[in-house]
Amino acid sequence: MLEPLVRSVLTGGRQPLSRAKTLPPEAYTSEAFFQLEVERIFRKEWVVIGHTSQVAKTGDFFTIDLLGEMIVVVRAADRIRALSRICLHRWAPLVNGAGNTARFSCPFHKWAYALDGRVLGAPLMEEAEFEPKSCRLPEFRTEIVDGFIYLNFSGDAPPLAPQLSELSELFARWRPEDWAVATSIDYDCQVNWKIVVETFMECYHHIAAHPETFERAYPARYTYVEDGRAAWTVGHAPAREDLPNEKIAVGFPVLGEMSAQERREFRLYLVYPYHLLSVLPDRVHWFCLQPLGASRTRLQSNIIVRREAFEQPDYERKMAAEREFLLVVNDEDIAVNEMQQRGAATRSAAPGRFSHLEKALWQLADYVRERIKD
Repeated sequence: MLEPLVRSVLTGGRQPLSRAKTLPPEAYTSEAFFQLEVERIFRKEWVVIGHTSQVAKTGDFFTIDLLGEMIVVVRAADRIRALSRICLHRWAPLVNGAGNTARFSCPFHKWAYALDGRVLGAPLMEEAEFEPKSCRLPEFRTEIVDGFIYLNFSGDAPPLAPQLSELSELFARWRPEDWAVATSIDYDCQVNWKIVVETFMECYHHIAAHPETFERAYPARYTYVEDGRAAWTVGHAPAREDLPNEKIAVGFPVLGEMSAQERREFRLYLVYPYHLLSVLPDRVHWFCLQPLGASRTRLQSNIIVRREAFEQPDYERKMAAEREFLLVVNDEDIAVNEMQQRGAATRSAAPGRFSHLEKALWQLADYVRERIKD
């Protein structure tokens, strides 16, 4: 059934927004289509996996399971690396979670590995005809852009930084090298990855899903999305004119140089396929996704601030309030996302017509179409 679905997906492409429809609902529920996305999008493109502040010191690491690989991201002496964390002996995971270490030691047979993946020792292997120190853990290609760590599974994607040069110029005024992840909230969502991206990137749903949390402050009718770039897009959510400034910036140090407009709105950035950033004057809400299946996505919801925020005397109080706000908003979004996922699986579901407020979704649909073509 995959070929008819792909034809249906491709047929809807290159329409003006005023006449465009969503992808077919089966593109959100079909495991075969999800596997096609894995092979033609996720394994070929750059996907975000972390932030440099999560591995700030030599030996800092965190683990991530993505597309059938078990990965450890670690700051070695020379640079940040993304390594397979499966022991070369008999495949036991070397480490789980996050922490700091001088070396990795297999919990099964105590093989030891340096932070750059080299085998340091293999106990009681004297009679085997191999040289342990000539072996090392497989390493995945990574690139760091504006403090975010991206991974490319295929190893042959064009460099990412040139594709994001315009975005990096915008971010430079906000000094992303001084950003740090302050807190993270983990979710296991029973929804397709595209639904997570779409809900994040449109404010049309403020009117129903977020009547108190967003619509009162950032009315849907004021929002808009710029024309897309090849690798990313951005939406704007201006604040109501009479909204006090302290309701927009909550008291953390301002990210950097900002125009009057930037101080009165939040911006929604999507770096394809699924890197999501909501930039406010003094903080960033960052979504890091792990697509697991057609109807399952692991989501890490993060708050990023400037490092000096940690030194503020009332930092803990302000961060607790911001985290509580994000919990409420995320619950509101997850509820409508799960409703949409269930509806997409029904026989009656069909492609729907986009609103002008859903321009980023129209752009994402065409991005998916371009990537899945033969």
